[in-house]
Amino acid sequence: MAMFGMKVRFSDERGDDIRNIEMISTKLVKLTAALAADLSHQRCLRLWSEFIRKRDGHRCVDCHSRLRLSAHHICRKSLLKSAEFQTGNGITLCSSCHGQIHQGFNGRPDLGLPVDAQNGEKLRTMERLYSILTDDAVERGLMREEFYFLSDEVLMCFKRMQGYDWADFPGARIEQAYLILAECESSIRESMAEAEGVPAPDRPLLPGGMYLVFPARDGQLRETAVVQTYVPRWKV
Repeated sequence: MAMFGMKVRFSDERGDDIRNIEMISTKLVKLTAALAADLSHQRCLRLWSEFIRKRDGHRCVDCHSRLRLSAHHICRKSLLKSAEFQTGNGITLCSSCHGQIHQGFNGRPDLGLPVDAQNGEKLRTMERLYSILTDDAVERGLMREEFYFLSDEVLMCFKRMQGYDWADFPGARIEQAYLILAECESSIRESMAEAEGVPAPDRPLLPGGMYLVFPARDGQLRETAVVQTYVPRWKV
């Protein structure tokens, strides 16, 4: 069709979306088959990296650069080996963003020390990466469990690190990872509550949440209430 002397091509956006999902799925099938066949670590890592970069549209999820890209493990495999090839543990970053994350300690952690005592795991960075990866998946309509998978074992490890192994968190698995890491450590929260002479919250305080403590009246104990305002970005 010609318009004002120019040829105009109408793209089938829905068709493009379907083809993109099919190509991402093809990469995932190859990775899954390689892991099932127990192929070499190097080959599985290459296929994992190819899947992550294809899923993320071959651009840095943080700054959207398309130059010198790498597939980054959000949670280092030296801390959680089981997460090494899980699709929810990868994010595409350019060399600049990738280099900033790896500044400082980048060796094998001393597991006898508290988590991130050497500033190698960078928990706040992990929290942020899971957050922007969640936003990216939702905005691009790609939020599928197989594309962003984290096992129950990995999520439970994050909960134990923060002291919330008894709690449930909403949203898709990568969103749960973000919410768990965004929590104040339960031991710190309990110490603060004890210092104030009130019971600790009986559930996590999701981002934006508040723990309200009301003044005592007529010799009664102070009352408390948890107010949650967080709305999951993806409802499972």
